[in-house]
Amino acid sequence: MSTVETFIQSYSPGVQEVFHYLRNLAQELLPDAEEILYEGWKNVSYGTGESRSDKDLILYIAPFKDSVNLGFFRGTLLPDEKQRLKGTGKLLRHVKLKRVNELPEAEIRELIVAARKERLGK
Repeated sequence: MSTVETFIQSYSPGVQEVFHYLRNLAQELLPDAEEILYEGWKNVSYGTGESRSDKDLILYIAPFKDSVNLGFFRGTLLPDEKQRLKGTGKLLRHVKLKRVNELPEAEIRELIVAARKERLGK
């Protein structure tokens, strides 16, 4: 079984930088969430609860060749007046970042806090 650090090492330095930036924000804003590496899905998810089902997951960070998605398992339920969230699934939505400063940190924090509140009520 791989660790998150081993998992992310196969990506470019730029992708690693964005991944670590988002990971730090997720850990700061979701201090009670469990970090779960899904190697098959190629993402790291954060959630609470006893199961690892979608109903207990809040967000995921998925690295790609030249970008990283910060995804929300119930993204369609989040306030998004600026239309930052993309996707066509029933519930999932994400923002795609190619560099750390692509989206203001305050907006990323706002999305993570909204996702936490939607899922946990706090």
